[in-house]
Amino acid sequence: MRLCLVKFLTLLVVGCCWSLGVNAYIVNASEYQWLEDNPEIRVAVVADRLPLETVDQAGTPQGYAVEALNQLAFQTRLKLKYTAYPTISDAILALQHGHVDMLSSASSHRRLNPFVHYSLTTWVQPLALFHPLEQARISSMQQLTGQHVATVAGSSAHEVLLSQYPDVKIIVYATLIDAMQSVVQQQSVALLAGSDEVAANLRAYPQWRLQQAFQLEHGMMHRFAIREDWQPLVDLMNRGILSFETNYNEQTYRRWQAYSARNEHLGQLSYWWFLGLSLFFACGALLIVLVRRHLKKANNKTTQLREQLDYWKNHDEVTSLPNRRHITRLLTNWLDDATPLSVLMFDFPRQNEVFENFGQRLGEVTKEAYAKRVQKSLRKHYPEAQLAYWYHHYFVVVVPNVNKDKDVIEIAKQIVQSCRGWLRLEQLQLLTRCHVGYCSYHPRREALHSDTLLANTFTALNHAVKTGVSICRYRPDLSQAGLVKLTLESKLRRAIGNNELDLFFQPQYCLKTNKVIGAEVLLRWFTADGAISPDEFVPVAEETGLVLQLDKWVFQNAMRFMARFSSQLPEGFKLSVNFSAATVSLGHAEKIAINYAKQWQVNPQRICIEITESAMMEQPTEAKASIQRMRDAGFGIAIDDFGTGYSSMAYLKHLPVTVLKIDRAFVNGLEDNLSDQHIVKAMVMIARSMKYQVLIEGIETQLQANLASVLGCEQAQGYFFARPQPEADFVKNYLPKTPTKENLRLVVN
Repeated sequence: MRLCLVKFLTLLVVGCCWSLGVNAYIVNASEYQWLEDNPEIRVAVVADRLPLETVDQAGTPQGYAVEALNQLAFQTRLKLKYTAYPTISDAILALQHGHVDMLSSASSHRRLNPFVHYSLTTWVQPLALFHPLEQARISSMQQLTGQHVATVAGSSAHEVLLSQYPDVKIIVYATLIDAMQSVVQQQSVALLAGSDEVAANLRAYPQWRLQQAFQLEHGMMHRFAIREDWQPLVDLMNRGILSFETNYNEQTYRRWQAYSARNEHLGQLSYWWFLGLSLFFACGALLIVLVRRHLKKANNKTTQLREQLDYWKNHDEVTSLPNRRHITRLLTNWLDDATPLSVLMFDFPRQNEVFENFGQRLGEVTKEAYAKRVQKSLRKHYPEAQLAYWYHHYFVVVVPNVNKDKDVIEIAKQIVQSCRGWLRLEQLQLLTRCHVGYCSYHPRREALHSDTLLANTFTALNHAVKTGVSICRYRPDLSQAGLVKLTLESKLRRAIGNNELDLFFQPQYCLKTNKVIGAEVLLRWFTADGAISPDEFVPVAEETGLVLQLDKWVFQNAMRFMARFSSQLPEGFKLSVNFSAATVSLGHAEKIAINYAKQWQVNPQRICIEITESAMMEQPTEAKASIQRMRDAGFGIAIDDFGTGYSSMAYLKHLPVTVLKIDRAFVNGLEDNLSDQHIVKAMVMIARSMKYQVLIEGIETQLQANLASVLGCEQAQGYFFARPQPEADFVKNYLPKTPTKENLRLVVN
């Protein structure tokens, strides 16, 4: 009893002393005991991140975050042990692996959130976008869709880009200097980072002409990240932060901003001072013969290093072939001299497969062996041809003084022949192939720039890959096709945004009662120049990623139709809506269907989701789970174009299907082709055994309708019953003419 009383009085005296000594900051008994059990806190700082944190030449941590942490440590009598790391990612990894206990500067990070606690925010640094002065000013992040934006790994800017702007292509660098340098060297269009950190580095590198375009509304909040099991330390630091004077954080932060500017200026002065001293001693050393000999040797070594550096600047490090920079300069010289020539480009289509399955080392070995085999063949048959590595899995061959199609085709055949066959390396036996695109230059006919010539060659190669041919010659219409595609993409993006698309409805009939039981929603696009077929714009949407926006637009307007005419729709009426394979396989279809049906208060049992078998090909497990969740929500599931896919029966038994739609390919010969009749009958039997409904598409004659009914089909649609028609015509022809109020039941979540 006496010992407990003594311990309590000791804790009370210590707490009172601390509360009187430092801003009335009170440490309770349990926190004091925790401090006794944990006498030393390991803190990670980043070596070069002013004004937040840095490490000087003596190895002492400095900066706004460090000063604030030291002030808190003084108030709570914490003993801190700092450890410097070169990058933010290294500091995060150290905290994850338990090498340190907290970060002196951290923001909300997906790699930290599961196992750390954050303190209160002490300062918010704006996040800003920077780009070169010579470039036109960027006003919004939407202008950077599909563009490369540099950022620092593990930073707040990196997190914002991943979560808020998925359409932006991100290039991640370890340090801010590397990220800024990539913008200067035009490897990326812009840089997203903390505005104060970038400004500090721009003062150190004034030759990097970068300007701030705009600031994001998301700021970079400075907080302390503390290991998850140290909640008492979080409470101590939060009370300490609240005890700071009103202007303490702002004054401290501004002071470190000014310090970073002075420090860089002093660094430049010390650099010039050191350079002057070095020159002085170098001049004195030149008077000594031994030093002169040493300098001569050093000069020879420097020359060798410069030559080696120049070599690697102009050659690929894996294949040792001339790289893109070197071959472009060589090609420009030939074009300036009006030398007739031909450019061929071929690919190594299995390179990605090797890298993904066997790793980087074997991937590079395979790439080198592939290039050497082609180079050996060219040297033997066409010694004047210049082989170079372009980028990714593309190679370029430039042949001067050859521009006749007959001769170029022979060279292309030689490339195809040398690329085709087995490539045996270690445990790997790879069957290789390639495609070749080529373009010739005739000085008397045309004047071309090297970039144009290479772009034309790449266009020819892409056409060869898409069409499956081995060799393709460039034609102007190939570029025109690419321009048409880009134009169509731009128009489609604008049409979606401006709501310029239309929904058509094709009725679906019951073959027994000859009554309308539903309709399929079809997308149509009409412009001032006429209608554009879905066969034209849907593939473009799939290639450019616009198909998700199309699916959203179609489903939302379909739900709007159901909500608007729910009271007029016949009993049991179901509306069928198609989703693209990409939307289903990525799991977006269920979110769109469930959210919009709930938003418009539409009963999911009146909606049938139509999917194709290709939706199951890329990610079958995820797609099946997503389809099952839609079925559990009440939506009907229809397999569209059944019988034409790669593995209809294999996937059918695993899917929660309610309707089987027999493709029109089996209807065209239904009248006089017994094989089609047997196939349809077999499909109907399979569907009935699994308790699915059967709907047959493409019925165009009375005889086809009769045969479909005899074979067991329950539902049908096609031109015999009705063509697809606009919403107004469908409502006029198929819905009762009773007066109703068009009350759109939109629910805003």
